[in-house]
Amino acid sequence: MSEAHYDFRPASGAFSAIAEGVWHLRSGARGSQVIAPDGCCEIIVHRGAVPIEHRADGSSTRQPDAFLYGPLTRVLRIEQDADMEVFAVRLRPWAVGAFTARPAEWRDRLVGLAELGLELTADTFDDFAAQAEAKLTPLPLPDAAGTVQAAIARMESGALASLDAAADAAGITVRTLDRRFERVAGLTAAMYLRLVRFHRARDAIKAGAGRLSDVAADAGYADQAHMTRDFRRFAGETPKLVRQPAAFDPLYR
Repeated sequence: MSEAHYDFRPASGAFSAIAEGVWHLRSGARGSQVIAPDGCCEIIVHRGAVPIEHRADGSSTRQPDAFLYGPLTRVLRIEQDADMEVFAVRLRPWAVGAFTARPAEWRDRLVGLAELGLELTADTFDDFAAQAEAKLTPLPLPDAAGTVQAAIARMESGALASLDAAADAAGITVRTLDRRFERVAGLTAAMYLRLVRFHRARDAIKAGAGRLSDVAADAGYADQAHMTRDFRRFAGETPKLVRQPAAFDPLYR
């Protein structure tokens, strides 16, 4: 096994309120991989070798077998030194608040499934998908989930270019919008909007867009320097380097 095999199955029915879907990854590649944050959290169950995670402070440790990764605000670097197989659930941005009243405390860290009282132990991907749907669908979403969901939809559609516009559309203040985002998604509205801009720019670059200054303007950045700063934080590299193919490109939305 050398090339990565990635299978994503969209959630349907009531399950789609809390999860975008489930996915299965098999990879025999060796070396360092990076995954960029996008506002969504993942439930990860390692079926093969557990990779090493490199932390922002320079330390490193092996990931546990099963965990929920909280809201990311930086690039995630992992080192694969043996064949990897993963079953996972991709949660909606507003779903992490169903697991804890303080999702902001989970930023850039993982929480073991045992700590959550959640067990996903299926042997096949089909069984894992069914088990995840049965156990996660009943979880109640926070009261503010609707407000956050609507704001995210407007941000991702390009209809909102600023926090003031997002707050106005919701009929609340920027401060209240930030509080609701943190309670529901574990991120501020400002951080989520930065992630939307970053991915809009990244998708354009991957699609072969021309001048980076034009990409920055189209994505909503004040200038190219601001875009480069976000790329270093969220992708771990400059916009020019993002043009090159990467092993984990399928895992970016």
